[in-house]
Amino acid sequence: MPVYLDEVPAEAGKISRPVTLYWIAFLVFIVVTGIVLTLWQWMGERNGFSFWFAAIGLPFCIWGFLFSIRRIGYKAELNGHAGWNYECETLKASEISRGKRFAWILDSYIHSQAGRGVGSLLASIEQILPLMDTIKPRSGGIPIRHSRLNDFDYNPTALEDAVNKVAKRIGNTVEQLPETVKCWLMFECDTQSFAVKEDTLIHLLSLHLRREIYQLPVQGVRGVDYWLDQQWAKPSVLIVLTASLRLLPKQNDAEAITALVLCNRRSHHYPDAVKLHRPQKSTNETLTRNMAHSLRWAKTSAAKVTGVWVTGEDLTMFLAGIRPAKRMNWCLA
Repeated sequence: MPVYLDEVPAEAGKISRPVTLYWIAFLVFIVVTGIVLTLWQWMGERNGFSFWFAAIGLPFCIWGFLFSIRRIGYKAELNGHAGWNYECETLKASEISRGKRFAWILDSYIHSQAGRGVGSLLASIEQILPLMDTIKPRSGGIPIRHSRLNDFDYNPTALEDAVNKVAKRIGNTVEQLPETVKCWLMFECDTQSFAVKEDTLIHLLSLHLRREIYQLPVQGVRGVDYWLDQQWAKPSVLIVLTASLRLLPKQNDAEAITALVLCNRRSHHYPDAVKLHRPQKSTNETLTRNMAHSLRWAKTSAAKVTGVWVTGEDLTMFLAGIRPAKRMNWCLA
């Protein structure tokens, strides 16, 4: 689950203590009132225990009872506020601790229209090469502007071969880690046009890993949140594998096969691994606040940020001047 630091209730303010001077004045008032009423209404002899108790003792007992009730209420309110503040501080510390959790990127791979490997994609971005074409989707119909993997259109086993190569690469990466490290898998498969079952692709991956794989019950950014929250206490690896080959893509969509290997502990086999802090989705209203949180998680200042990557369909529409951006994903560099 995401970090709910901003939803943590504010601490309660200081409780006002009963003013002693007011209660002394109230004591004088109630005693004087008791004496006056007793002298006015007393029908018998004005002496003895009953008279003096009615004149002075009873007003003092009434004042003492009211003062005790107020004192008990003050102590109860004080304890209640102390408990509330303790819960708020504990919850805030817990959310900050969750926000500071991170993972090390041991390996990454992408097969897109730009080519195979992360380097080819970065080179295309640096050279501003167009990666999208306006072509008919696999299901036919009106041409749609999207990035398409044509390598898989004519070879029915191309997808299995591609996943097999990725699985072999992931297996070589995980092989460097101790066998006691648990392997978690987040697999997103959207291959409507290929008669390949998801279980078959997962089986290919398990053959190369040669260790037990546990599949996450959630996907996307929530899957990374779930893994960071539930498996932080013990060393573990998260393998993120996606395959997207759609019959009917959306406008400005892209097809790709991607793989990412994350570890919640640093390994001496990968001294140059990049640290990835907890990702977080933002909107126009929460962007500034989440940027401040991200700097806090990374324990850095805004002056040390050298670049920002921003993605999202709404952002594309915003840059094109069609509509304001509502949701965006970003990361600091």
